[in-house]
Amino acid sequence: MQFKYPEVLFFLFLLLIPLLIHLFQLQKFKKEAFTNVRFLKEIELETRKSSKLKKLLILLSRLLAFTALIMAFAQPFINKNENLDKRESIYYLDNSLSMQIKAATGIDQLQFNKNHLLDKAASIEGIQTLLSNQNLHGELDSKTFKNRLVNLDYYPIHKNINQILLEINSNHKGKRNTLFDIFLLSDFQNINGLIDTNLIDEKQQYNFVVPANIEHKNISIDSIWIAERNAKDITLISRLTSHGLNIDDLSVSLNLNEVLYGKSTVNLLAGTSKEIVFKIPATGATSGKIAISDHSLNFDNELFFSIPKSYRTKVLVIGRKSDFLNRIYQKDAFELTKVSYKDLDQSQITKQDLIILDELETLSNPLIQTLNSFVQNKGKLVIIPATTSEIGSYNKLLQSFDAGSILEKFNADKKISRINYEHPFFNNVFEKEIYNFQYPILTEGFTMLLKNASPLLQFDDLTDFASEIKYKDGKVYVIASPLSGPGNKFSNSPLVVPLFYNFSLEGQNNEAIYKTIGQTNHMMVQSANTGDQPLKIVRNELEFIPLQSKNNDKIRVTTNDYPLTAGIYEFKSNEQIIEKVAYNYNRKESDLTYQSLQPLVDQYSNIYLYESIGKAIKDGNQRNNNKNLWQLFIIFALVFLVLEILLQKFLKN
Repeated sequence: MQFKYPEVLFFLFLLLIPLLIHLFQLQKFKKEAFTNVRFLKEIELETRKSSKLKKLLILLSRLLAFTALIMAFAQPFINKNENLDKRESIYYLDNSLSMQIKAATGIDQLQFNKNHLLDKAASIEGIQTLLSNQNLHGELDSKTFKNRLVNLDYYPIHKNINQILLEINSNHKGKRNTLFDIFLLSDFQNINGLIDTNLIDEKQQYNFVVPANIEHKNISIDSIWIAERNAKDITLISRLTSHGLNIDDLSVSLNLNEVLYGKSTVNLLAGTSKEIVFKIPATGATSGKIAISDHSLNFDNELFFSIPKSYRTKVLVIGRKSDFLNRIYQKDAFELTKVSYKDLDQSQITKQDLIILDELETLSNPLIQTLNSFVQNKGKLVIIPATTSEIGSYNKLLQSFDAGSILEKFNADKKISRINYEHPFFNNVFEKEIYNFQYPILTEGFTMLLKNASPLLQFDDLTDFASEIKYKDGKVYVIASPLSGPGNKFSNSPLVVPLFYNFSLEGQNNEAIYKTIGQTNHMMVQSANTGDQPLKIVRNELEFIPLQSKNNDKIRVTTNDYPLTAGIYEFKSNEQIIEKVAYNYNRKESDLTYQSLQPLVDQYSNIYLYESIGKAIKDGNQRNNNKNLWQLFIIFALVFLVLEILLQKFLKN
């Protein structure tokens, strides 16, 4: 037995007072003369004995009553959790966008959980910790806990449930002699993945609170992209998905520059997707949104987009002036420049998007250093050696990228017979694998031993013809054979077009018309402003400066933690609008499928599953509360006081 207020036990010394009164209370007797003295002496002896017994019993009942009363004020209890003299409740309240789903009462699930938690806050014992998808507020008193709870709102960056368990474990690490009662209020979507059982602490108690009686039905706008673009029109395709709902004549509206441009209707069956095509003018439209009306989840009812400005890709060819490149890099989309090695101005290299070394004889050390710096800053370099190239200088260039080396020259017929269809480089190039393709044959080239390279095209002996090497933020493409001369027919093959075209476009993602909130987003903004004023991202009252690096007239922008609200944002420099960018919420939470937690409950005795936070808190208190005994001691005190009264009234002296 333990005491909540053991200092009250010092009042037990007050029990000395009735003892002293009893010991020093002297009763005086008067002498009276009687005829039969012997008989009176016997009566006197019996009277004294009964009186003394009565006084002892009364004294004992008083002492016991006072003792019980003092013990009651000390609040004795029996500790159910030995060696755990503190208690802390940790509440994870999932405030992700999927918690907008409505409960049976018609209230959003997040607000439903907040209301019930506020109602039960008075019955929560010990200190509290409130954990959400963006913050952890530790060791809160009851008032502060309520204030944090009231101010909690939706947060667009979803957090995996295993990340939450890691944060909980990190929070109570190092806290000794403490019992943690952990409450997790979430919908536990399948996108969380399975709960890692290694994160379950068997010494603590986990209460999973899952919403009940919710219709898991939703319609979402999943994505939008540019399917075709020409001088007159832009074709947009948007994909809609129904999650568990059949619907007819769903209205889909298209807004351009905040003005309604067009509407369409669509029929959807549960579990199916459908694509809607819109055509918009190529000029004048810079941004817009697709919108539907769906009362289940609100965050995925709008999808914003911005039409990227059309910039011509700058391509610099150093060396031989190959004619086939003119057919690929046409003037409407590319700014193609050809220059000999002798006439090269190396300061122009950093202004390009793509550099092609077209069969140079040798490479100088200054050129190697400049090319290395160019690739590091998101540049792309294509290396095409000549038959008479100095292998040593090319190996220096490859080694500067930690990319291996050229081993030897070969003079034999080799057929290019393998296309790496799995490589992202060829995304949207081939609809299916080709088996009857007329592959080109090359008669000379170089055998290479490359590092950190992935093949794009291979010879029939499985050696690489074209390879991709990632280096820092850029890429290096190595061609194993010269493309000039009568023996090399690759430049006349249909494969040359997708290969060289993707050299210039692959990875730039020019047609990505929106960014996703919560992800690391990279953008390239072109601006003639060369001042020191940083680029800002602005929308209404929100304004922030993103991470950025400048290279001539190009600014590489990276965003991560901001923004947090979907919409159209503006890139501004010196208050001048440079470009617009659209941000949207992640659509993963639109899929309202959930994992079953019953197997965890069956496996672990310290995991409990509830549909109500009120029931979870009540059961938690019953499981963990110490067994209080003060009421029992109050009863004892009353019993002994009643016993004293009875003794005084009915026990004769």
